[in-house]
Amino acid sequence: MAPAWLAMLIATQPEGFETLGYSLIEFLGFFLVFVAVLGRLWCTLYIGGRKDLDLCQSGPYSLTRNPLYFFSFLGLVGVCLAAQNIVLMIISAVAFLVYYRPVIRNEEKRLLSLFGPDYMLYMARVPRFFPRLDLPESEDTVVVHSRAFVRSLTEVMWFLVAIVGIEVLEELRQAAVISGWQLPL
Repeated sequence: MAPAWLAMLIATQPEGFETLGYSLIEFLGFFLVFVAVLGRLWCTLYIGGRKDLDLCQSGPYSLTRNPLYFFSFLGLVGVCLAAQNIVLMIISAVAFLVYYRPVIRNEEKRLLSLFGPDYMLYMARVPRFFPRLDLPESEDTVVVHSRAFVRSLTEVMWFLVAIVGIEVLEELRQAAVISGWQLPL
């Protein structure tokens, strides 16, 4: 799936991608990637290294039961918008949600077997994917597992590499080194 996504990103470009409107879309994409990177790191501070040991219900986990998936979703949408490719963004968002729906449901079954009634109460209180708009519940102290945090830094680095790649692609298009099929959006 990733090679097809990358091929579509490289081979297509929106009509009029150099206009102000598309620059604003690109900026929104950069912003979403920034939020995704910070969000995934925030999640790791709370759950890194203790995923199956404790039922984490604070920080980002007080807003949504699946904040890592949610922030990854924002990152994917952000990369597509940064590439000014609305068609790819729609396809990617739908594919992500379709793919991760059963993944999340299976994870919920596993967590229910691990944490029982506590997880049932958590499920009743906190939304599955899209976060509730509220202030997060926090703890005074969070123990950070450095190995998990470093792994998370490596994972979020790919969002930043994608942004650099998109900018290189944009420069190559503007210099007419490469061209893509024009998309109506």
